Amino acid sequence: MQLLRLHQCGHFASLISTHTKALLPVCASVQCLLDDGLAEHRICQYHNLVLYRAKFLYIYQGPDLPQLPEVMVNWHENVTLEILPVHVSQVPQAWDPTQYEVVRKATITYRPYHRNYYHSLAEAIFAVHLLACTYFQYCQYGDGSDLTAVFIDTIDDPVDWDTTLQSAIEALHCLTPRPAYTIKDPKLHDRVVLLEIAVAGIGNTSRVYSGTSKRFRELYSSPDIQISNQFRQRMADCLGLTIQSPKPHGPYKVTIVNRRYASGRHMINSVTVAKNIKRMDHVAAVRVIYLEDMSLKQQAQVYMHSHIVIFTHGAACGNVIFMSPGTAAIEYSWLPRDATPHNWTTEVISDLSLPITFVGLCTIDTRNIYPPKERYIYQSDYNALTSEEKLALLEKGVCPRAPLHGCTDMVMNYAVDWSLLQPAVRLAMAQMHHQQYGIHILDADW
Repeated sequence: MQLLRLHQCGHFASLISTHTKALLPVCASVQCLLDDGLAEHRICQYHNLVLYRAKFLYIYQGPDLPQLPEVMVNWHENVTLEILPVHVSQVPQAWDPTQYEVVRKATITYRPYHRNYYHSLAEAIFAVHLLACTYFQYCQYGDGSDLTAVFIDTIDDPVDWDTTLQSAIEALHCLTPRPAYTIKDPKLHDRVVLLEIAVAGIGNTSRVYSGTSKRFRELYSSPDIQISNQFRQRMADCLGLTIQSPKPHGPYKVTIVNRRYASGRHMINSVTVAKNIKRMDHVAAVRVIYLEDMSLKQQAQVYMHSHIVIFTHGAACGNVIFMSPGTAAIEYSWLPRDATPHNWTTEVISDLSLPITFVGLCTIDTRNIYPPKERYIYQSDYNALTSEEKLALLEKGVCPRAPLHGCTDMVMNYAVDWSLLQPAVRLAMAQMHHQQYGIHILDADW
């Protein structure tokens, strides 16, 4: 492992002069803890980095401009950590000591699609745990009281977790009690935040959805199983939950996770499906639940205390991280095959080495698609469609080539074909009965 240290400055006794109430300049330094020559893997630790007006400032002294190492924070969007070198003589003298804050330890990571529960829980928050556990040894619940998660967002969006995704804040609080910072947060604009020790970079392991990129999987391997297990245990301890294992021979508790009709991907016949499952052998109970208004703890309880969870493609598939060993997840989908509808779930299971069974079921049969026609029939663009296009939309859920607002596969509601789901449930039960687990795909054309 190659170590790189640049521009280490002398120690400082006080950040704020007691006589002048002015800020004393503090020089920065950087040490790369993991460096194999690739920016995609590089992990660097920064001392005395300053966050000010949505920029990271690297304050240095001496005549030479520092050449800082390139550190990637998001591979899919090719985002590298941008740090502006500022000579100590150019430090703004107008910094207000009352707006000055010292952060003892920080992780600097990229936060993708922060309105989405899957990306927030299974990617952004896990990335904080990965860095904090590996480089600060903050691996258990209760560690990290002095840790601040600093997120980089490339999209200007005034809506943050506190207004749109409270469950993400709850999950982050399992890692640190301190609020997260985003570099573009307007509340931080004039505040001077000194990061005494900050770790940034992806490393050579990553828990991020790879998409269709083979290169991503060539560059990054799955996180160490110990790190993953510590994350799951950390969340469970934080939420006051106990990870359990089912009795192999049942009887089994089955949960159907449905979505509200207005949200799209609503299971029209969930009640009928629940009755059919209840009539199967070795089934103790079946329930249909909706997660939209549940807290993080309530969602975790649903998955942790279920032996079989049935759901369709959606952000809540990230909740498989809460499932107990020896249980089973079934994903029923009708999305196009090239959209790899199961991969979002299977990658979480593989990346975190989850000891559960996954059964993926995808059908291209459009007879059971129920388009939310009230979304479309009142639009002026709908009236411009041909009779064939209207028929295809309303009977098969096929969106027209011409633009029609809100018409995507993701908003279509559906009915489950019991002849397809029943074998999947039987397979899940058989896997639990034999105390086996793995990934099984039962995709069907009809």
